[in-house]
Amino acid sequence: MTQDDPNVIQPGRDPTTFTGAAISPGVGMGPAWLVVDPLKSAPDPAAIARDQIAGERSRILTSFEQTRRELEDSALRIEEQFDAALAGIFRAHGMMLDGILSSGEIERELESLVGAEAAVRRVFRRLHERFMALKGPTLQQRADDVADLGRRVLRHLQGVDGSSLEHVPAGNVLVVERLLPSDVVPLSRRGVAAIVVGALASGAHAALLAREKRIPVVAGPPGIVHRIRNHEELLVDGSRGTIVISPDAETRRTFQARLEAFERAVVRCRGACREPAFTLDRELVTVEANLGAHDDVELAIDNGADGVGLFRIEQLYLARALPPSEDELFEELRALTAPLRGRPVTLRLLDVGGDKPVPFLPLPVEPNPSLGRRGVRLLLEYPQLVRTQLAALFRLAQEQDVRILVPMVTLEEDIREMRVLFDATLATFPGAKRPPFGAMIETPAAALGVATIARHVDFLSVGTNDLAQYTLAAGRDDPTVSRYYDDTHAAVLRLLAIAITDAPGVPIALCGELAGREETMPQLLRLGFRSLSMAPGLIPAAKELIRGVRLGERRAKPVVAHDQGH
Repeated sequence: MTQDDPNVIQPGRDPTTFTGAAISPGVGMGPAWLVVDPLKSAPDPAAIARDQIAGERSRILTSFEQTRRELEDSALRIEEQFDAALAGIFRAHGMMLDGILSSGEIERELESLVGAEAAVRRVFRRLHERFMALKGPTLQQRADDVADLGRRVLRHLQGVDGSSLEHVPAGNVLVVERLLPSDVVPLSRRGVAAIVVGALASGAHAALLAREKRIPVVAGPPGIVHRIRNHEELLVDGSRGTIVISPDAETRRTFQARLEAFERAVVRCRGACREPAFTLDRELVTVEANLGAHDDVELAIDNGADGVGLFRIEQLYLARALPPSEDELFEELRALTAPLRGRPVTLRLLDVGGDKPVPFLPLPVEPNPSLGRRGVRLLLEYPQLVRTQLAALFRLAQEQDVRILVPMVTLEEDIREMRVLFDATLATFPGAKRPPFGAMIETPAAALGVATIARHVDFLSVGTNDLAQYTLAAGRDDPTVSRYYDDTHAAVLRLLAIAITDAPGVPIALCGELAGREETMPQLLRLGFRSLSMAPGLIPAAKELIRGVRLGERRAKPVVAHDQGH
């Protein structure tokens, strides 16, 4: 949609408060920047006169041509940086565009005396619905392609340059029906004040990223996106899940005081973030950062990270037509981790498969990706892929304090086979320093069988995001079951207690979302965790909280259900 002057706050209606789901804590205020799906949300079209058809047709032809040029530019850029096969996707979209134009459907809509936008919207929406009705993931992917093309054409018709998400002004509150993980990082860089989203599960990747970037987010209630007018003032409380539309002066003053108190607390925590975190009874707790390959390493250092507890390398693979060579991987990781010299860095081996496909590995579509070939299961099928990663990491370990982590270990056989690969690859580096070798505990089976897994490793790391998903049988990305996805549930905490108790003497870290949850942190420390890894922005507050905790008995008994009130 075309945006008006973003500096003008819409006046005029009584204050209204809505309560939705608290997705990402914090408070933010500012004018609403409303982004709606042009294919789905539009006013009823005004009729046009018959003598206007030619002009509307000309506008449509121009927007199709602009879209075609945009696709070709994308194809050339991808071809230059990657290869022709990936660029072919954009050229195929161009051919689809030509087919839609030559089908005569646009002409027939114009003959019914609707304007250009309505004609385009109707045709693309109808085609999208046809593909969605067909069975099979390939045809449904085609439906997504059609929807994307329709949005591109409408954007050119409406004179909007680029995605509206790319142009959210600093200090505005984004209001959007759907939020993708790829949206969150640029929004953080633009300084968006808060986000109101139509629907979002608290365990979804976009939600996790918003918490990492400290952007307040509230999801819902149903229909909230259509109740907010563009540019009217919003107060968003991501801790309580409330949204105030057009606040009165008193409500605004109260909220402003909360916002200032929140910002003062952030400044106070950052002042001591580089100091170690000791509890009141002088137990040291290591607080490390979770990072992706292209995340801001300096942000982790600035926030006082004691190291990196989880360094994800997937980004070095996901955008490539071919996997990186040993030399390429070593050089990229060496450059990325150079600022972290002197701090331990735990690098996780490639964690793909399931819902995270890679272009160079054409895998069949699985009926249930979360329960399919992912993590170590996929790695063991491609041992050379593992050897290349291990060789690059062994070279890095000669210069850096590196630890190597195997993802999604469920059975003892998983880690035993990986250990054989680890030792055999290390043997090709005579005299090389051996980095610590660890396993991720992310399923109930791994937590319950941790004693057998621990025999083959130097350390363990618990990923609570997946552990909660598998324990509660609730997809972390699925808002329809979000009330079942609760990583503080007694069943999850009981599994954590078992993992601590059954692997004595083996260092064990917590690197899931739960590690940075302030309300649960004292309980995790009392269970026995002394190493927590979280989003960089959460580290200062976590260290501040740890310094105020008295542990008493070092390790609690396993949690039972009635302890948590469930």
